[in-house]
Formats: sequence, C-alpha cells, structure tokens
Amino acid sequence: MVSRHVFELCTSPNTLIAALEKAPDQPISKLASRLFNTANKEHPNVPSSRDGPDLVAKCGNFPYRPSGIFLQIYNDVLHTLDTNPLAGLVSPPLLGTSGVVPLSIISVIPDIMKHYANLIVRAEAEIILATNYWELSQSSGIIADSLRELSKSVEARGGEKVVMKLMYDRGNLKQAVKHRILVDPAYWGRVGLPSEDEIPGISLEVVNYHHPLLGTFHAKYLVVDRRVACLNSNNVQDRPNVEMMVHLEGPIVESIYDMALLTWSNAMSPPLPLVSKSPKYPAVYKFQKHNEDLKYIDPEAMSEATRAYLQGQCAVNEAQGIQPIATVPEERCHNGGTSSDFCPHILHKPHDPVPIAIVNRSPKGRPGHYQVHKNPQDVAWLSAVRYAQKSVFMSSNPNVNASPIVSGVLDACRRGVRVTLYLDLGFNDQSEIIPFQGGTNEEVVHKMYTTLHSEGNGAEKHLEVFWYTAIDQIKPLSAALKKRNCHVKFMAVDDQIAILGSGNQSWFHSQEVNIMVDSPELVSTWLRALDANQNTRLYGRVSDIDGVWRGNDGEVIQASGVAASSFIKRLKGLWTLMRRISGSGRF
Repeated sequence: MVSRHVFELCTSPNTLIAALEKAPDQPISKLASRLFNTANKEHPNVPSSRDGPDLVAKCGNFPYRPSGIFLQIYNDVLHTLDTNPLAGLVSPPLLGTSGVVPLSIISVIPDIMKHYANLIVRAEAEIILATNYWELSQSSGIIADSLRELSKSVEARGGEKVVMKLMYDRGNLKQAVKHRILVDPAYWGRVGLPSEDEIPGISLEVVNYHHPLLGTFHAKYLVVDRRVACLNSNNVQDRPNVEMMVHLEGPIVESIYDMALLTWSNAMSPPLPLVSKSPKYPAVYKFQKHNEDLKYIDPEAMSEATRAYLQGQCAVNEAQGIQPIATVPEERCHNGGTSSDFCPHILHKPHDPVPIAIVNRSPKGRPGHYQVHKNPQDVAWLSAVRYAQKSVFMSSNPNVNASPIVSGVLDACRRGVRVTLYLDLGFNDQSEIIPFQGGTNEEVVHKMYTTLHSEGNGAEKHLEVFWYTAIDQIKPLSAALKKRNCHVKFMAVDDQIAILGSGNQSWFHSQEVNIMVDSPELVSTWLRALDANQNTRLYGRVSDIDGVWRGNDGEVIQASGVAASSFIKRLKGLWTLMRRISGSGRF
C-alpha cells in the first residue's frame, strides 16, 4: 500500500524544473533541498482511502492503466520515496510518465555516437550530455565534430548561442571535498573536446563528477532542446562492444530533463534557455521517415556499413588466430527472430505513448552493501524477478554478481520461471574477484547451477545461461581479449515489461539512469533485435551441470575459471579497482 505522503508527493505540481524556472541562477541542489526537504525522514505508512492498485496507478501520469506486473513493481518503487522524496533522482510527479520509442540501436559504439551527432547538429537552444567515461577516441571525435558543425550553423543563422552542459567521471582528489568539479576549458583538448575558439556558437560548461570512494557517475544520456532524449549503455570511448540505445520522445523526456538538472546540482552559468518553456506534445507522434530526426537512417545501408566495420575487425582477429564465422546460419532465435535479421537500427512501428517509469539510483561512495531497498533501480529489478510468472530475460553486462539478484534468480527458477541470462565471459574479472565485489560471472554461474542441483528439485532446468557470442563468431571469446564484448543492460519479464538503461547488475555504488517500459510490442521487438544482432543463443549456452562452456568437439572455454580466486589474483584486482576510481581504467 502506498502511503498518503507518497501519494501527495506524486500528485503535487512541485517539480525541480518549476523551481529552477523561478530561480535559474540558483544552485540546483539548494532548490531541491528547499522543495523536497531531502533529509531522510520516516513517514507513517498511512494508506489512502483509495484502493491499492488504483492508488498506485494514480501516482503516475500514465496514458492508460498499466499492466498488473508494472503496477506491482511500481508500487514497490514508490515506497523508496517515503524516507527520501528524491530517492529516484527525479521529482516525484515525474517518476511515472509516458512516451514513445521511435528508434533503438543495438550495435557498435560509433553507430550510437553518429545518432548523438545527428541530434546535436539539429539543436536549436540547448544540449545536456552525460557519460561515465569520456575518452579521446573516434567516438569523442564524432561528438567533437558535431559541435563544430553546430557552432557554424548557429553563426550562420545569427541566433543565440546554444547552451551545452557536459558531465563525465574522471576521479580526482579534489572530489573528496567537492564531488562536482568545473573543468577548465584549457583542459578540454586533452579529452578531445573542441576549444572555446573552435565553437563560438556554443556556450559549453563541463563538469567532472565522482562521489568518492566508490560512487561512480555511470549514467549515460543525451537531452536535446527538451524534446528528445537518448538513454544508452555505452560511454564515449572506443571499445569492441555491442551496445544499446533508445531514442525517446514525449513526457518521459521531461523526467530525464529533471533528473539531469538534479544530477548537475551546481548553479548553471549560463542557465539553460528552455527551462522556462514547457514542452508541447503532439497529438500524434511521427515515426520512421516521417520523423525529422530519423530521416538520415537507411537501415539496409547502415547494416552493411556495420558489417563492413565488423569484417575489418575480423581481419585483425584472423591474424591473431581468432576464427570468424563466414556465414550466419538460418536458425531460430529467441521470440521468433532469425540471426539473418541483423539490423543495428530498429525503426519502430508507429505507436501511441506507453506507460514508463524512471527507475534510477543515486551514487553511494561508502564501501559496503547497503540501501538495496531504498533506491528505485534495485527495487525495480528485485520486484520484477519476484513477480515474474513465466519468464525473465537479462542481458546484463558486464556482471551479474550482486547477492540480492542472484538470490532472486534462484528463487524464480525454484518457482518454475524460465530465467535466461546473456552474460560476458571474463569481463572485469580482475576487479570482480576482490572481496565484497561478488565474484566473476563464471564463479557466480557455477555456484548457481551447483546450488540448484544440490537441492534435487530439478530447478536448474529453468536456468539458461549463455556467454555472449558476437554476430561474426561461432564460440564465445573472453572479454579479457578486448575483441568482442556485450555491454547491453536490459531486462524483460513475462514478455510484458522491460527495464533498460545504464545500470549493471553489480548494484551497490554507482549512479544509474534506467526506464521501465510497459509494452509487449516493444519488448518483443527488443528481444528479437537482441538475438538478431548476436550469435549468443546459437553458440553461447553453458552446461546446466557446472556452468562451463563446452564445444561439440569437447573444447572448453574459460576465462578466470570457476574455482575461487587466489590471494595474488585478489591483490591484482584491488589494483585494477583503484585505477578505475582514478579514471585510468574502464567500466
């Protein structure tokens, strides 16, 4: 049952955006504190006189009554607001909302960065871009070039400067005192950003954000002109990863905008020009070639370009003894797709707005596992697995090793729910083996299977684990080779709801941004596309006896192995973790 306190929070007109409109020069953190009095307080769980599910549905601005499982999960998420109204890193009235998804991209990082660039060059007033890791790379070059092009357009049209806010995380000792540090323009060139002289048509502020020790800023998003937002799994860097991005329109953009303001926290100089201009939503949204932001996309040509990109990587791999696959077999994949449907750009069919909840997590710097039930992201994941009746699908990379989700997966299997996990073999093993990190994927998967087998109830037959296998491969590769990795973060439950964004299933410390979408049509499309753009289901299945991958010829592929890690390995892992905190590693 949702408390009266939470109901009043979610149905009030008070949002951070509205407060900033009245005081655009003020520090955002002070406005948030005054508006929501964010000091943790216990509120009595006094239920409203309304019926439970109806009350939950009224705590969001949904286009219609969401599904039963969506409302169950959302109910649990709402409880996190009882002690902290900003537990979800968004104003409570914007936690439950709606929107459309005209485009998804499941592909290599350059494909996603090119979509970012297309939106950036079309910006008219403002841009907010956030990423965990900004690295001097081809990807950062794509963004930098788009900023130069935008600046030229602004000067040519003679308008006001476009205001841009950029946030990333590169650990700095100064963050022990102040978590958000303004980056001097003299430093921009070191990470591949244009100098101020190169972009006279843009007013750019850059902030480096980290919450020591372990509170990584891990969110990745783009908001342009308060009308379109992108959420994605990738950082701005070059990695051999398959990633996922969704392009969002409608009221969900306002929720992400509000979250971005709260995350920025500092006073903005200059302020965002559109903060005082409420968006207007169309009666009918535009899709595919009718959407101006998507007209540049030719799915067939772009699929061929991505194939060529992968083939270029294959040539390097062959020279190193890594065997590519020449042709893709016509075998059935999850949800009826075939691997020959390879298409990185998914132009979704026209659809009306669907219910969406934003389920984020704020950063926690202190070491240790705590507050699992006090943030919407972790609560949404646990509740989704708990309430599943038929199926749970998780493409969760790099790792699934947090004890709460591992326990949840085992309990779901015991209930007869089919749980399918697509995981990376060997990703971040050195840092995952240190104490309290949860262990490597191999260790966790091995333990899950042996636990279920030892119980003797046959529950292990409901657990299907696959190591990621790239579209051009016939067997998994260890992520330690840095040749083929999957970095997608996606969960689907009962083919009804999906949770996707930046959040890894390692849970406890980083700031994340995710959405929960209630639409069987979108879920079906995403599941089909995930399988079509990789060979994981065809070739990645591990043994349901011990969790080890074995080929038809008896070949065994492992990374760190399933045995417990040695003391020396754990010391190396600690060194890797320290490098990541200081900004020299990767997430």
